[in-house]
Amino acid sequence: MENSSKNNPQKKVNEPETVYKSKSEIDNEEESNSVLNRLLEIGLKQIENGETRPHEVVMAEMKLKYNLK
Repeated sequence: MENSSKNNPQKKVNEPETVYKSKSEIDNEEESNSVLNRLLEIGLKQIENGETRPHEVVMAEMKLKYNLK
């Protein structure tokens, strides 16, 4: 007799995951968003002021510093 699992694999049904957040988690998420927004604003100002360095330069420095190839 043939293995029935090869010919008729059982289909698995998963219930959708429901995520509930507490009030403190929601507050933390909102604060994290405001911190992220402030950091993005700082970064954009740094770009406007020319306070950045090219990726290639930074990567070359990291390769030298950490002896990477």
